Amino acid sequence: MFKKLVKAACFGIAVVFASPLIIIYWMGRLILRSKQGKAFCACAELLSLCPSFIGVYLRKAFYWAVCTDVSSETHFLFGSLLTHRENKIGSGTVVGHYTLIGFANIGNNVQMGARVSIVSGKYQHGRPDQRGLHEEDKEEHVVIDIGDDSWIGQDVVIMANVGSNCTVGAGSVVMKDVPDNTTVLGNPARKVNIS
Repeated sequence: MFKKLVKAACFGIAVVFASPLIIIYWMGRLILRSKQGKAFCACAELLSLCPSFIGVYLRKAFYWAVCTDVSSETHFLFGSLLTHRENKIGSGTVVGHYTLIGFANIGNNVQMGARVSIVSGKYQHGRPDQRGLHEEDKEEHVVIDIGDDSWIGQDVVIMANVGSNCTVGAGSVVMKDVPDNTTVLGNPARKVNIS
């Protein structure tokens, strides 16, 4: 009980200290309208550099206040960064050091190692046949789903959905959906049987 009260108090204090950035974001959103992502990224990048438990609390307070649905019980370690505010992240999830998350819906109790990249689909910077043309690339953003209780190893790149209770081995590149209760590893990631 005491531990919960201390955590709640720390979170409340973090909201107060993060409030200037929260206000800057919401004001920037009103003023910039079509370029509101720039205000979000500027605040998120600044907060990603705050060290220790202070940074963890400041990041969680900011994301909780401005993102679509980020739990106050999510832990964002040093260097971690959400690149878009339209994210959903559940309670008990740990976002590892230097992890970058595009558009994602992440469940409860997901554990991520360091330097995980969750990109917004395979064509977030346009399709290969569009590159080199003097036209603007047509970005295709996809929301990546990661189910509850999954474990994502260090240096993983995720471009497709990962089910619940899955394990993605370190260094893997997930290009196809991973069903529930599956362990995958490799580049590209393939199902493996662990005995």
